[in-house]
Amino acid sequence: MTLEPAQFFFSENVNIYLQSLGTPFLDILFKAVSNVFSEPVYIFLASLIFWCYNKKTGIRVMYVVLFSAFTAILTKNLFGMPRPPEYLHKIEENGSGFPSGHALLSSSFWGYIGYRTKDRLIVVAGILVILSVSLSRIYLGVHYAGDIVGGIIFGLLAALVFVKAESGIANRLEKLDRSSKYIVAVSIPVIMLILAFMQRGLMKEQVEIGLVMGGIGIGYLLEEERVRFADAGNNKQRIRRAVIGTVVVGIIYLITSMLLLVNPGFVFLKYSSLGFASTFIVPWVFTRMEV
Repeated sequence: MTLEPAQFFFSENVNIYLQSLGTPFLDILFKAVSNVFSEPVYIFLASLIFWCYNKKTGIRVMYVVLFSAFTAILTKNLFGMPRPPEYLHKIEENGSGFPSGHALLSSSFWGYIGYRTKDRLIVVAGILVILSVSLSRIYLGVHYAGDIVGGIIFGLLAALVFVKAESGIANRLEKLDRSSKYIVAVSIPVIMLILAFMQRGLMKEQVEIGLVMGGIGIGYLLEEERVRFADAGNNKQRIRRAVIGTVVVGIIYLITSMLLLVNPGFVFLKYSSLGFASTFIVPWVFTRMEV
């Protein structure tokens, strides 16, 4: 017999109730929230931390985001639970519903940032973002409440695992020689893709995550060897770096997107170069422009 809590959390009645309170303004608002707090935006925010605040924290946040996004896909495929009926969907979504990738990613990102900074304002902002994203996904009819709860739990667990493991991992990596570090940077996304292939065959999103992760890892190692840019010292410098970094990555994104139209095989270049640009090309530009 199905338990009452399960009936509540995985019933479309919650979606129907929220949509009954809806207005055209709320439709626009929640669609915007759902789009803004997505994987590409979190990777961009992690890049801003890397460029403008603290390099060590930034690279770790990048890996938190990418691992969390990959975990969301793996767990969705593992559980294979359906989304709410399509008549409730206010946006187009495919694939399994549990856990919510948006809730998982938001929880892991803000959970990790909140722990690292211990800043009360950031913690409050993170809680508000997580709640807003979670509510938007239910309102838009693409997730049950149970999908959201599962996403938040998985996301906070992912953040906790990173917090507990990062010091030990960092210490072990520091002891490796140069070649071994590059092997690790490449091997991690390769192993992830192999696991994904063994589970259900590779999905486009998983390949993209693996390519970005590989580019980020190799770029970071090269940056440590050849660039070694210092953390920004003031807000004026942070603003300049944010603008320059955004422009550089934007140009690379446009060029590789056009190449992708010419030949789909350029997908490997597009995503690996975006990761590489974030951790090597942009810092190299900073040093040349002395920002």
